[in-house]
Amino acid sequence: MKKKERQAIIKKLFVLHRIESQEELMNLLKKENVSATQATISRDMREMNIAKTYAKNGRPYYSIFESKEQDLEDRIAFSMYEYLKKITQIDFLVVVHTAENGADVIANYLDEMELPEIVGTIAGFDILLIITPSQEAAAEVVERLNHYVEGYEMGSSLFTGEKNAKQP
Repeated sequence: MKKKERQAIIKKLFVLHRIESQEELMNLLKKENVSATQATISRDMREMNIAKTYAKNGRPYYSIFESKEQDLEDRIAFSMYEYLKKITQIDFLVVVHTAENGADVIANYLDEMELPEIVGTIAGFDILLIITPSQEAAAEVVERLNHYVEGYEMGSSLFTGEKNAKQP
């Protein structure tokens, strides 16, 4: 089966089902007579911009996000707004405290953004460690993360790169 056909079936399955794991997706694909390895399905999911998110009850599920760049910014803004508890800068490190299951979601989005000021991320259950090359880069990351939360609260565009003015 060609990649385009397989991805069309995957898209259909996401419209019809709330898929909580790659294993569940693999089983649904088998029912559609689609045979593919887990690595192939992972690659398809990445290409199709399918990412893990969490329901209000904390259960993970996958969603398709149509426009990669804008949706990535919107997803991280929503995730920061939903999960953020506290951000602390320690020298060239940024420590982000989140609600349960929030750290890995935010880390995945940051990793996908491939920001030059982030060397790497390490996510636990509710703590995310962001490693940067310098104190200045860490300060930029803190500012960006706060900007996402402010932008989401204000409902403004996150792509202007400007700080939002607080509404009275």
